[in-house]
Amino acid sequence: MGVERTVIYICIFGVICLVSIAILHPLFELQKYDSKYLYTTKAYGFSMLPTIKSGDLLVVAKKDSPYFNPEPYDILIYIYDENITVAHRLIRIHGDYYICKGDNNPYYEMVSKDRVIGEVIEVIPSDNLVAATLAKYFIM
Repeated sequence: MGVERTVIYICIFGVICLVSIAILHPLFELQKYDSKYLYTTKAYGFSMLPTIKSGDLLVVAKKDSPYFNPEPYDILIYIYDENITVAHRLIRIHGDYYICKGDNNPYYEMVSKDRVIGEVIEVIPSDNLVAATLAKYFIM
């Protein structure tokens, strides 16, 4: 009975380790960045479904950071109007403009490069409370 119990404990420990890695994976990704160039913001709305859901935590590399290097299919954060910022996918770069589109939107937007705030480097799902809380702490 001692060997069976040891095997059960090892299996339980293994499952706990795998679940912990899955939950904390976004934080492992953030370790390669200097946090002074990052900020977090909460997503609202449905224009980026299924990639980003309302309530997800977005980790953003600031525009003036060494990590800001937008390429097609990256997600940019930009000022839509005075009170609204938007996270949409970069489709194409056209001179001084980015052509962006929400994954769940039928239309494209031409966004002046000076309206861009940063680039999303990580999306932490709202149901991953542990990673979201630790990411906010890490970035502060």
